[in-house]
Amino acid sequence: MFNARLETTKIKAGQPRTLGLLIEAAAPQLPSQTITRSPQAIVFVVDRSGSMGGGRLELIKATIGQMIGQLSPADYISVISFDTEVEINLPLMEKATLDAAQLRRELAQLEPGGSTNIELGYRFGLAEAAKAPSGVETKLILLSDGHANAGITDPAALGQLAALATEHLVSTSTIGIGTGFDETILASVAYSGQGNHFAAVAVEEAVAGLQDEIDGLLERSIRNLMCTIEVEHPQYLKTIIPIGYLPQYEQDNRSLKANLGALVSGEERGWAFVLDLKAIPESQIAMLGVRVTIMGENALTGEMLNYADTLNIEVASPQNFVADPIDEDVLAELAIFKMAGVKESAAQAARNGSFDEARNLILNAQHDTAELLRQLDKLTPRVRLRILAENRELAELLGFTDIEFAKRATESSFRSARSKPNPRDKN
Repeated sequence: MFNARLETTKIKAGQPRTLGLLIEAAAPQLPSQTITRSPQAIVFVVDRSGSMGGGRLELIKATIGQMIGQLSPADYISVISFDTEVEINLPLMEKATLDAAQLRRELAQLEPGGSTNIELGYRFGLAEAAKAPSGVETKLILLSDGHANAGITDPAALGQLAALATEHLVSTSTIGIGTGFDETILASVAYSGQGNHFAAVAVEEAVAGLQDEIDGLLERSIRNLMCTIEVEHPQYLKTIIPIGYLPQYEQDNRSLKANLGALVSGEERGWAFVLDLKAIPESQIAMLGVRVTIMGENALTGEMLNYADTLNIEVASPQNFVADPIDEDVLAELAIFKMAGVKESAAQAARNGSFDEARNLILNAQHDTAELLRQLDKLTPRVRLRILAENRELAELLGFTDIEFAKRATESSFRSARSKPNPRDKN
């Protein structure tokens, strides 16, 4: 279920070294029969500005109505819509107290019109989320097709609202619809809100994005996944660097403690780190231990899951040094996680109008992933499939129009940093 491994287990004495570390987890498959789980809450915050006409709002309303059917009677639901004003179409309530006719009436009230005050709608959504009973985890999904043109419009300021909400078990995911939404705002809110960002450039893609959020909330197999990486002889450690996105982490001069989030049924995922080591004088120590501890909770039974291992690094004399083989999975994961930064750089270049530069960055990244597949022949199936998916997605980015590119690349960067598959690829 859990595993940890190093890029290599042997380093030269007297020389500084960076060393990759990979932590892997595989979540158990949820049983197919009816299951009992803890209640969850979901708050939909829907942009109903004038640009949401032309069938966009109708699709979102129909999709929300269908997905509510997947909730259990003990779950909580709320629907809020906004333009320059806010309407609480459905205050937070248990699904058991909500009948289908009432739901249809409330959703029918969502009609497009007005400008886009994301701040106002989001604040009202957070207020409804705060009404969830103590201990009930809440997911807020913000859907918008436009640029914020009223209220707070600064991405960082809106991100601060999302960050504060996470302290109260409220995460925020965002779905941008069409080609006119502001991905910098929606990505900032999702990043700070410890959620996901999805670009439904074709409006029908919003169904896949919404379903992915529902699955992530209701099909959790492992939750509260935490890890600690601790280096013995900390005088030889500069720092531990996480590669990719972590919801939360803290570190000192000898260890890093990280919140790895949750895993859904059957999910396999890896997290990559770099140990930045100082030069270790020859004959000082022969072995440097790296203690990895992982803890999580079975989302169904509440059973605590534990893993602990000490990975030993041999500190060998540089004379006649013979390196141990490199763990190809660790090398590959480090490279793929770094693709998130390449994609975000490409998205920023596109936002600045430098489309040739943006596409060259993606083209080079595609070449790099192809080289990984060519050069590495001992990859595990999970990592090989991750590289193949990354290479395919990079190729797809090259085929998008200029107006789509920045939005697609921003979403793809988000998923690469989280080792998250494309929801569009689900059956």
